[in-house]
Amino acid sequence: MAGTPFGKYELLERLGIGGMAIVYRARYTAAPGITKPVVIKRVLEAYTENPGFVAQFIQEARISVGLNHGNIVQVFDFGQVEGEYFLAMELVEGQPLSRALKRAQSLGLVQVPAPLAVNIAIEMCKGLHHAHTRTDERGRPLGLVHRDVSPDNVLISYEGEGKIAHF
Repeated sequence: MAGTPFGKYELLERLGIGGMAIVYRARYTAAPGITKPVVIKRVLEAYTENPGFVAQFIQEARISVGLNHGNIVQVFDFGQVEGEYFLAMELVEGQPLSRALKRAQSLGLVQVPAPLAVNIAIEMCKGLHHAHTRTDERGRPLGLVHRDVSPDNVLISYEGEGKIAHF
């Protein structure tokens, strides 16, 4: 896997696979010696021929590219490589909230300490507020709703930032 070319990106490691997409740690090389770590979300091959799913993925890209907030995972690029749709996103060095909760449980914590839980909730609310109040170029509300706010879609960086993913 290490160093597999994918368009203008290089796939380095598979991070996970979901119901309809596979996610990789990757690298974008702008010029020799100038690189940026990213995450590539690729549509699984079985879904590339499904017009309804492709339309849904394109809609996710349309929404995500327009969101720019510190508590939302930034989407940098969208496109196709050899017929496969993808999103290139910010690499959040950290863990999904679901993994952090499982780790806390394995350490014998029956609940997340209140200050940490409140901080995560505040960060999520900031990101969701940004999305929910977005408007188009004419100032009309876009009416965005996340539809899957879950511990798998909240990333906690090693610096303590909470970021919502997968709009």
